[in-house]
Amino acid sequence: MRPLKEILGLSVLSHSGNYLGKIEDLVLDNRKMIGVGFLIKDKEWYKGIKFIPKEEIEAIGRDTIIISNNFLKNVIELPEIIEILDNGIEWRGIPVYTTKGEILGKVEELFLDEETLEISGIKIKDEEFMIDRDSLVALGPSAVLVRLKVDLQETLKEESTQIQEERAFVEGGGFEAKQSAFLIGKKLARDLIADDGTLIASKGDTINWQIIRKMRSLNRMQELINSIEQ
Repeated sequence: MRPLKEILGLSVLSHSGNYLGKIEDLVLDNRKMIGVGFLIKDKEWYKGIKFIPKEEIEAIGRDTIIISNNFLKNVIELPEIIEILDNGIEWRGIPVYTTKGEILGKVEELFLDEETLEISGIKIKDEEFMIDRDSLVALGPSAVLVRLKVDLQETLKEESTQIQEERAFVEGGGFEAKQSAFLIGKKLARDLIADDGTLIASKGDTINWQIIRKMRSLNRMQELINSIEQ
C-alpha cells in the first residue's frame, strides 16, 4: 500500500532502460475503485499526454517505474481511456460522508495497492487516520460515502484526539517530551513484563506512545531506556 503522492512525479523507464517520461496522474475508474493506468508527460508533451496501462507496469519502485514497453500510447488514440477520464471524478477535496449522513471531512489522499492499483483507502484532510477499502461504499462525483461501525467511528475520533495531545506534548518541550521523542521508533532488545506477569511489549517491537505511556504510569522509564536496541 502506498500513497498516490509518492508515485506522482516518478520517472518511467522501459525494461530496456529507456527514459519515457514522468507520472502525471492516475487514471481512476472510480466506480470500480481501481486505477487502470497512469498518464505520462514525456518530452513530446506538446503532442498530447501519454498513457501506460497497469498491465505493462513491471515494478513501481521508490524512485522510478519500470514498464515492459518501449513506447507510450497517446491518450487521444485510446477511446476507452478517454471515456474513463470523461466519466471520472476530481477526488481531491471532495467531502466524505458516512452512510448515516455525517460528514467526516474532505479527501486529501488516495492509497493504492501497488500490484493491482486498487484503492486501499483514503486519508481525510487534517486527520491522521486512514479509512480502508472495506469501509468505502462509493467514490462519487460529489462525495465519498463510507460505512463505519459506531465503535470504529469512536475509535477514529479517539485516535485523532490522542495524536493531537501527543503532538502538543512534544511541542511543549520539557525533559519528558524530549525523552519520549527520543524513544519513539526505537526497537526493543528485550520483553517488557508488568508486575502481574502480563506482557507490555515484546522484543523487536517498535516503541510507540502506548508503550511509553504504560511504562511512565508504572514509573519504569529507565527500564524502557535500558531496553532499547543499541
